[in-house]
Amino acid sequence: MPKKKVTGSQIGLSGEDQIRIGLKTILKQGGEASMSDIYSAVERELGGNELSNQGKASLRYFINTTAVRAGFVYPYDKNSPSWKITPEGREYIEAYSPSEEDVVNVDTGKTEKAVSNTVRGAEFEKSILMLLQKMYPHYTWYHQGKHKKNERGIDFIGNPIGETMFERPTIGVQVKLHKPNSAPTETEWLKFLAGCFVRKLDQAIFVTTGRLTGNQRREAGEGGITVIEGIENLLDLSETFSIDINIYNDLFSQYE
Repeated sequence: MPKKKVTGSQIGLSGEDQIRIGLKTILKQGGEASMSDIYSAVERELGGNELSNQGKASLRYFINTTAVRAGFVYPYDKNSPSWKITPEGREYIEAYSPSEEDVVNVDTGKTEKAVSNTVRGAEFEKSILMLLQKMYPHYTWYHQGKHKKNERGIDFIGNPIGETMFERPTIGVQVKLHKPNSAPTETEWLKFLAGCFVRKLDQAIFVTTGRLTGNQRREAGEGGITVIEGIENLLDLSETFSIDINIYNDLFSQYE
């Protein structure tokens, strides 16, 4: 029986699944691998089928764009055509375990399970870091969210630099890549507030592609928390501060 030409997604492999296969292949081969090596590794998971041209194009995108933006693979180097894993990519593979996150469906008010997408989340956090650097040019940013075990409700901490550093606030930022109708649970929201309190931050920012509940929005207003809520707001800000809007469009396309 002839082999079928398929994409990874048609066989049930998500983009994150295919990136994980690629990273494992790179690690297995000593830290670097060719795209052909990664094609072969993914095809071994296709039940005897082969990647179609579209399947290969999608896999290339997952590796050379999504995984690179997430910081798990080094950018392409024409002098060394193999793909190389970063320390963050190695840490991701070594620590990976499938996980779900509780979110609140704001349309129904009920708590639901959402499958966590670590790679997309890391890519989104990197894009938000680019935005923060434009919005607050006189700050240095520590990406605490890279170390999830020690995150404690805050993904970024911004400290002012320069002659007026003592006049500027210390900023804490939490970032959530959520569906448009999803809000953090009360537990997650309180974790964010507690993270700001214990670190004695002067200013807090909550960024989400989803929404907040009415109560969370009220508490944010009372506490002076800056909220960047929803995809449209992020697209407007990225245009205002000259951030590559395609980064966000690529990320948000999964929810269309």
